[in-house]
Amino acid sequence: MTESRQAVVKKPLAFKLIALLSIVRWYNILLTIFAQYLSAFVLMRDEPQTIHDLLIDFKLHGIVLASVFSIAGGFIINNFYDYEKDLINRPQVTLFNKWVSKKRLLNFYIGFNSVALIIAFLSSFKIGVFFSVFIAALWLYSHKLQRMPFIKELAASVLSIACFFAVLLHFSRYYPFIFIYGAFYMSIIYSREIVKQFINYNGDLVLNIQSLPVSLGLDKARSFLGFVMVLSFSGGAGIILHDGLSTRNYFILLALAVTALSGYLIHKNQYKVVNTMYKIIMVLGILNILLM
Repeated sequence: MTESRQAVVKKPLAFKLIALLSIVRWYNILLTIFAQYLSAFVLMRDEPQTIHDLLIDFKLHGIVLASVFSIAGGFIINNFYDYEKDLINRPQVTLFNKWVSKKRLLNFYIGFNSVALIIAFLSSFKIGVFFSVFIAALWLYSHKLQRMPFIKELAASVLSIACFFAVLLHFSRYYPFIFIYGAFYMSIIYSREIVKQFINYNGDLVLNIQSLPVSLGLDKARSFLGFVMVLSFSGGAGIILHDGLSTRNYFILLALAVTALSGYLIHKNQYKVVNTMYKIIMVLGILNILLM
């Protein structure tokens, strides 16, 4: 009898923890951690440093931890503002996430961002300033920019890769190819952000959220997505033509193939398939950092 009572008490707490992890998109955070350490390893390869030097680089660990807490805070505030839309587009997940109350979510939001800023400023002043701007930008995106077509997608793309610039800032390495590669990678994220709006079309339409498909109409928004994908394809092809088919460009070649296939699938209204393909290619893009 005592054991069963303990199970009943513990169960809601476990559900709340799982719901919180779902809200902060723990898998995205893990991917960011992996990508930041991978970037750091690549950036320090030109120096006479070892893995041990990486392990004792406390400023780098501070950047990663500040990224974890600030990104978690960003997902929380985004979830807070998107609740009604998510209730239509993802009802089961959204209802499960209700295990964490809005009041508690706001407390977590304030707590996570406070911890992120403390860690960032302890790492260095410039890192602290960077994360102050980053946290403010995440709030601005959720509160204001989410309601602005075109700007919303661009802001989401920039914010998705912003944490990598904190690592560049720490190592003071600004290789031209990193920015070229980053711009191409951002174009893939931008395309995916638009694809996600087609998937969330019903919720946006009901709540009159001016996403591209709602504001332009499905046909014009689909044409705009095609235009963005052509630009992305042209940029990737230009990189390969300029650099040749080097090892670091294998990912770009694969991304071009995925972009071409996605263009065909979009005309078949297979948006969820395209979204999955873009997710996979984004993970492969992070792994490709090792080849740079």
